[in-house]
This record gives sequence, structure tokens and C-alpha cells, in this order.
Amino acid sequence: MEDISAVKIAAFVSSDPALWFGMLDSTFELAIPKPITDERTKYNYCVAHLSPDAAMAVRDVILSPRSTNPYSKLKEEVIAL
Repeated sequence: MEDISAVKIAAFVSSDPALWFGMLDSTFELAIPKPITDERTKYNYCVAHLSPDAAMAVRDVILSPRSTNPYSKLKEEVIAL
């Protein structure tokens, strides 16, 4: 993982996942001391903040994050819900 301090992630917005990912991406850009760009780091933050219902809906992606772009894949799957 990158050398970053903790970031504050907004609660998952189940009624509008695309909005939540927009907020999440902005949070990653504002991270101190530098933006979070690593796919795996973004993926881990995202998984940690999904609602239980959303996590269950993308269970296969969470249990098998073998993609070279795990955050992008998870984002795509959650927005498609």
C-alpha cells in the first residue's frame, strides 16, 4: 500500500452508487501527503466501506480480486447494481 495517512470515506450511498464513487474518487485525490492512485489501495478502502447489501451483491468480485485493476472492476460491478 502507498504511504498515506487515513482518509475519511463518506458512508455508502446505496440509492446512488455512481454518486458515492464520485465522492470516493474525490477523496482519493485529496489524500495527504499525495493522492491515492494505487488500484489495490482504492479497492481496499472501497470494500471496507460498502454496505453489507452491496458487498453481498458483488461477493464474487470481493472474494476473488485477481483482476489487474481490482478497484475499477469493483466500481463497475457496484454501479451496475
